Amino acid sequence: MPMFDDSESSSFMTSTIELAQTLPHVMDFTRIRVLEAFFALVRKGLSNVLEYNENHADFPLSDGQVAAYMTKWLVFCALWGIGGSMNLQTRTDFGEELRNMSNTDMPPNSAPLLDHEVRVDDQAWHLWKKRVPTVNIEPSKVTDATTVINTVDTCRHQEVLCSWLSEHRPFLLCGPPGSGKTMTLMATLKMLTDMEMIFINFSSSTLPDLILKTFDHYCEYKKTP
Repeated sequence: MPMFDDSESSSFMTSTIELAQTLPHVMDFTRIRVLEAFFALVRKGLSNVLEYNENHADFPLSDGQVAAYMTKWLVFCALWGIGGSMNLQTRTDFGEELRNMSNTDMPPNSAPLLDHEVRVDDQAWHLWKKRVPTVNIEPSKVTDATTVINTVDTCRHQEVLCSWLSEHRPFLLCGPPGSGKTMTLMATLKMLTDMEMIFINFSSSTLPDLILKTFDHYCEYKKTP
């Protein structure tokens, strides 16, 4: 069951990439980079559908529900895959342009597209702020640098980073000192129980031996053809 007419999907993606090329990015814009990021997120959406159907074998998603979810998810993928290297304001404006370019159901204009996610269970848009948990922090942990207080930013960033990590895609977190790059990455990796965090600080004096010794300590070497 096709989700898009070929001409419509081609027009949307072509227009999206052409628009992204005209906007400022924090790193050099290349089509292959943004397309790889986009398709990695698309594959994550397909994994979400398969995982949902496996967990709800008695009531799996119908073809129509899959189509409704994936059409919205593709817009989400375009926003974060193609616009992932934009700064916050540019990505917000980019999302509003995608809202106007897409012919699928969009969330209300009361909040930017950037503030919305797509959930597989009801195939609808939801505000990220509804996912932010309310937590009570013990006084002794207030000054703990490893304590993470979830916000709208951390929730949506964790979703995208987990999608790329599940697809084994490399990524860079860009931002000035104190913007929360390390905190966001640590919070994301803690969600993935099948991964172990290893930190290596790089400087001008870092030699390849340091990396190899770290790998040797945590990993197992296997020589294959």
